[in-house]
Amino acid sequence: MDLAASLAELQAEASCPVCLDPLRDPVTLDCGHNCCGPCLRQRWQGLQDVLPCPVCQHHCPSRDVLRNPQLCALTDLLRQLPPARNKRKRQEEEALCAQHHQALALFCEEDLELLCAQCGASSPHRGHPLVPLEQAAAQHREKLKSSLEPLRKQVEDAERGLATQVSKTQELRETVEARRSELYFEFAHCKSYLDKERDATDTRVLMEMSHVYMKVTESGNQMSDYGATLKSLLSAVTAQCVQTDLGLLTGTANIQHEWNRCFKLEVPATYQYQFLEETCNLSLQYVGLKTILDKFQVDLTLDPETAHRNLIISPDRKSAIFTHKRVAPIDVAHPKAFTSHEAVLSAQGFEAGRHFWQVDIRGAGVWSLGVCKESFPRDALAPPSPCNGCWQFQRSTRTHLNPRIVRIRVGVFLDYELGEISFYNLSTRSHLCILRDTFTDRLVPYFSVEPYSLSFSMTLVTEC
Repeated sequence: MDLAASLAELQAEASCPVCLDPLRDPVTLDCGHNCCGPCLRQRWQGLQDVLPCPVCQHHCPSRDVLRNPQLCALTDLLRQLPPARNKRKRQEEEALCAQHHQALALFCEEDLELLCAQCGASSPHRGHPLVPLEQAAAQHREKLKSSLEPLRKQVEDAERGLATQVSKTQELRETVEARRSELYFEFAHCKSYLDKERDATDTRVLMEMSHVYMKVTESGNQMSDYGATLKSLLSAVTAQCVQTDLGLLTGTANIQHEWNRCFKLEVPATYQYQFLEETCNLSLQYVGLKTILDKFQVDLTLDPETAHRNLIISPDRKSAIFTHKRVAPIDVAHPKAFTSHEAVLSAQGFEAGRHFWQVDIRGAGVWSLGVCKESFPRDALAPPSPCNGCWQFQRSTRTHLNPRIVRIRVGVFLDYELGEISFYNLSTRSHLCILRDTFTDRLVPYFSVEPYSLSFSMTLVTEC
């Protein structure tokens, strides 16, 4: 490459990509490209968030671009060299009309084409709005700039939509993980129940086999003794038959005595046995907690007339709050109210069927849930038990934590005909306890708290 070509190439490299002239007060962008500082400021005029590089359209974070003093000194030196045709002139020379070989100086707004003066006067474009090249470029540049804000808003809407979708996806993932954890809890407790049932069944079968073996052995011994007695008589009779007449008649009395004794013996009965048919019957609490929630959940309310004076019943009759301060004096307590301990009953009761309810328990202390007969004494000094008509499950929550953050949700499932009351920890989807009895009276849901508990509340809920 000769010196003139090298010089032209060097001057081209030191030209601004915006104005195509030698760089003036050059600045360097984050992407590494250079351009004139005034050209860049003019190009970014009216733009806000999106500041693109004029060469690669890379988004610059701010308008504070770095001035390049070394490149500035280099361009000053290049200006002192003999001038060469700049890039703009070469482009103008190259941008000629293919038909008339004239400069493309006009722009047809209707056909959106670059034209030379002769093309503009020809019949295909006669009457069309023709605009000088620089003016058309300025107008279209402004039009493009005006579209930036709507596009920017569309981009923001798209980003918000994407963020919402990502959030929903994360929420769905968390929901699936929570449900998986719940299923794992249910499977683990179901497996534990099956293991216990297997061990109990195995123990019953082994005990039954031991009992049958003992009976069969005893029957065999009796049959063996009976056979030995008959064999002894047979041997004596056989020996007597071969005696002489005198010997035969002499021993006849003894033979007759043995004969009579044998005939008085009862033939031992053969021991008949039949194993009990063992089956694996899953209790309803292991069939599926979700099925119980969907089919048997009831909407309960508390009966304020039964509430102990230390319990505050909310206006919607869904919550009972324990307080150490007496709410009502003893002499004005309702006749149905509990006086022996802090308890309250539901306004609803059941005489048949299956019913499920949930209770949110907050606070620290000892609480009890269950059912009781309507006739359960409100002033009984004896503790609640099946003997006086109350079936309850009692549990204490930890007291070393802040009482306001101790929370557990408990589910109670009553199967009246089957005679079962099952209790669940719904926070962990696990089975807690089952009580069995025979029910004949109307049963009412029962809620109680020990008097030495801390700040405490029970709330009836119906959501899953």
